[in-house]
Formats: sequence, C-alpha cells, structure tokens
Amino acid sequence: MSRWWRSRAVAPIRDQSKNWYAKARSFWSSSIGSAWRRDELRVELFPNKLILTRFGGWRRRLSHKEVIALAPPSSDEPQWKRALEALALRVLAGSLSGANVTVVLSNHFVHYVLVPWNELLASEDDQLTFARHRFLHLHGNVAESWLLRLSQASSRQPRLACGVDKALIDGLNAVMASVGGRYRSLQPHLMASFNRWRARLSERPGWFVVAERGLMCLCLLQDGQWQSVRAIRIGPDWSRELSSALTREQYLVDSQAECDQVFVFAPDLPALAASEAGNWKIENLQA
Repeated sequence: MSRWWRSRAVAPIRDQSKNWYAKARSFWSSSIGSAWRRDELRVELFPNKLILTRFGGWRRRLSHKEVIALAPPSSDEPQWKRALEALALRVLAGSLSGANVTVVLSNHFVHYVLVPWNELLASEDDQLTFARHRFLHLHGNVAESWLLRLSQASSRQPRLACGVDKALIDGLNAVMASVGGRYRSLQPHLMASFNRWRARLSERPGWFVVAERGLMCLCLLQDGQWQSVRAIRIGPDWSRELSSALTREQYLVDSQAECDQVFVFAPDLPALAASEAGNWKIENLQA
C-alpha cells in the first residue's frame, strides 16, 4: 500500500506535472550521529489551527506539543493562508530547530480522486492525465493549477490521486527554505492517517473515516487497496451524519466488498458512541 508521501525532503519542484517534492536525501548523510540524535517534529496545518508536536530521545517519546489557534480565513483568501503565515513565524522563532520535520496538510487543503485500473492507462502520464481530467470535471478550471501526485498500488489496482494548490506548495518551500534538508516529508492528513493505521486497516474490508472540523473523508478499503474515496462537508453534529453518509456511499460504490466495519480516526473530535452508529460497527482509532 501507499507510502508515497514519505519523501525525506521537500524542495523546489523539478517536474511539476508529476512530482511536487524532490527525491529524498539520504538519511545517512555526512553526520550519522547528528541525524540520529535529532528530534522528530510533526507540523500540522489546518484552517483553524497550527499544531507542532515534537518527539525526542531514541524512543521518540512526546516531549512537547503546541497548538496555535487561528482566526477564521476571510472569504477572499485561501483557507491555508493563515496557517502558513503562523508557520512562518514559528520558523523565524526557531521552533523547528534541531528536528527533522514532517508537514501534514489538512484535508481541507487537498483534493482526492480514485484512478481506476485500466489497461488503456498504461503509463503514469496517462494516469495523471486521467486524474487531471477528473479534477477539472469535479472542480472546474481552478484545478488547472493544482500539483498532482499518485499513490503506489499493487498490479491491476486503483491508485489514489491527490491535488494541491501550487501556491501552497510554493509557499511551503519558501517558508521551509531555512530548514533545509531537515524538511523530510510532506503528507496529506488522509495519507498520514492511513500510514499510521495501515496494519489495522489491512486486516479485513472496511470503511476508513478521517474526520476533522468541517470535513470528513470516507474511504472503502479491501485487501489494503483503495476502492473509493470521497470528502464531504460536515457540521458540529457530524457523528449523527456519519451513518447516513456511509449508507449513501455504500449505494454509490461499485465494489464487491460488502462490509459494516468502520474505522474512525478523528483525533480532535469526540469519540463516537455505538448508539450513534446505527447498524455500523464502529472502531475508534485513538491518537
């Protein structure tokens, strides 16, 4: 299954049509001991907050967590603008020093479509062209400026395509320039969450739900492979919306997988109670 966001460096784009992060620099570079002693820092950008979580020591234990609340973005600015500005201030303040950094993007800032397996889509260029066409159909001309990336997949399996505003990627590259090679990875929230729980999710067919304030991604997985993905807007009472959303999605999905198992990862929202799930078997994945 996909580990396609686990690059170790994000740098100016070499080929923006296919690859919006540079290939990894070797972790075992000139100073092995220095790199090994560095903390790990996860930086998460959301419309309403910026989260910095630092892990230190050889066991990588949590050593510090900072949550910076943000004012709501205005209607005429990108949703990511204030989070990026807050990150720039933290970089200037030295909050990212002495650590290898992974940046995680809210699903509000990322768009997804599934690229089905088809013998006519033989090359990655063909698959990216198909993904671009789907994004344009769903979102209009604004998708022309998005940078696209495809997941890895087993033979004859669908691939997940992701689109991100080029201005956001350029902004991140500028803000993180001073971090240099310690800027190791850039991941959408959906993929970071999947990678975290992939062992559990590969055990049997099931729905994987990643929820954050205002948005929920519903994904159907079978044998560890993507069968469907959809992002839907949600309100404060999202737990009561989930059952009907899953029922609706089940009717829309063209898949042989029939399952009532639902894995929910919503680290910043209240855990779901069984009474709210209807006939669905809910398993809350704890952060």
